[in-house]
Amino acid sequence: MPVTKKYLLILKYFLLTSIFIGIYYSYNNHLISMVILLLLNATLMVNEYIRYNKLTINSKYMYDTSLLFTIFGIMVLNYFIHNAGTNTCIFFPLIELLRLKGLRLKFLFSVHSLLFLIVSILNIGILNNWYKFATLGLDIFTYLAVVIIAYSVKTIRIEKEEISYLNEKLQLANINLQQYSLEVEELTTYRERTMMAQELHDSLGHSLMALSMHLEYAKKICDVKPEKVKEVLIKSEDIAKSSISSLREAVKLLKNERDIENFNGLIEKVINNFNLLNNIKINYNANKKLDDLSEIIKKYIYKTIQESITNSIKHGKSTEIDIKITRKQKSIALVLSDNGIGCNKLIKSNGLIGIENRVTSLNGSVNYISNANLGFRIDINIPILMEEI
Repeated sequence: MPVTKKYLLILKYFLLTSIFIGIYYSYNNHLISMVILLLLNATLMVNEYIRYNKLTINSKYMYDTSLLFTIFGIMVLNYFIHNAGTNTCIFFPLIELLRLKGLRLKFLFSVHSLLFLIVSILNIGILNNWYKFATLGLDIFTYLAVVIIAYSVKTIRIEKEEISYLNEKLQLANINLQQYSLEVEELTTYRERTMMAQELHDSLGHSLMALSMHLEYAKKICDVKPEKVKEVLIKSEDIAKSSISSLREAVKLLKNERDIENFNGLIEKVINNFNLLNNIKINYNANKKLDDLSEIIKKYIYKTIQESITNSIKHGKSTEIDIKITRKQKSIALVLSDNGIGCNKLIKSNGLIGIENRVTSLNGSVNYISNANLGFRIDINIPILMEEI
């Protein structure tokens, strides 16, 4: 049972108990009336418990019948026991029936308002003076005020639920966008590699094959046609120079497209994409600059952070994520932690397996720490070469 419903039920029980005491003191000289009213009060308690713990709004007929019984029962008690307990309890069904929709709402609200008016008139008596008219008017005004307040609370709750739903959709869309961006990056990288492989095959493959044939020909004729060898070697030299030039161009193109020149800026860009959502906070801290690390280490750390953020939000339902990179003399320590739902038994997804594969390919280590409702943490350690320090 939600906490709000639990406290509301406790308050109802408290009021019904006060009514129970009021019945005893008001009718202790009328045994039959007292017993009937006490049984009605006890039945209302049981009915409240069943509706709050066993039924839902979707139960329709059973839920509506239970709520209708509560309305009738409270109105009867209010007529016989006119005190603070019954005066308060009479408005509680409004909170529940305003959660309904359509015909169910119209019917139950009509019954509640009509019974309230009848009981109010019966309690006041014959309307034969201005004082009684004023008292009835005050009761009706109080009823309308409570209805307006309850309806306003309902509207605010609906708007809050809609905002929460839209935020969840926006968050999911943002995560999907990040995943799509990662997939596009992977696809782009794959296409670049395919293009580069094809380029190397078409240019260097042909050139190296031609060079190999020229050198093989030179070896065969070096004794019988020495004057021809020089010509073949000159041609081979031209082919080699052309091949070296093509290789340099390919490496230059590859390097220009893949180098990460501002690592922290790239990470902050990823974080800013998620920080657009007010309910997600990502803290990033790096004790030293990382731009002089090898491209492969920077690339793998970047992908790991990106994947970890996505997992924390999408699977861990986190609202706060901490990313800390500590650069030591011979290693890089990366700690990623969140305040998500965590888990007692870790089932490695493709994302976690991808993180492990990247880290282990760099001779690093990965350690996971998690418990249910205590968040999730990844400790990563990657060794670095002396020339990268």
